[in-house]
Amino acid sequence: MATFHSALVGVYSFDMARATDFYGNVLGLQETYRFPKQGDPEHVEFKVGGTTVAVSSPAGLASHGMPPPTPGHSFEIALGVDDVDALIAELRGKGVTILREPFDSLAGNRTAYFADPDGTWISVYHKLRN
Repeated sequence: MATFHSALVGVYSFDMARATDFYGNVLGLQETYRFPKQGDPEHVEFKVGGTTVAVSSPAGLASHGMPPPTPGHSFEIALGVDDVDALIAELRGKGVTILREPFDSLAGNRTAYFADPDGTWISVYHKLRN
């Protein structure tokens, strides 16, 4: 099985300006990543100790081929792994529901989505080598 090496908690927001203000200014969390770097962000990450809290927009989900968030899918668990493709193949063999096959994102990650037994979205990713 692929080795998990990091975790990211992702929440979805329909108002990225309000959400990034809340996490960055109201809570005082340190912004560590923004995509795209210029213009309106689709995805912003904040450092909380050894954990990352990410805020993503519906546009960010759409760029990954995923449907808009709904009240039952207002967050995801994101796990950094060493090999997305191998993990998805292994999970498929175990009967796990694959929501989005592995793909190369514009943000420079190899990414895929699957669901836990309750339908919670889980994304897995690894950095693409340049």
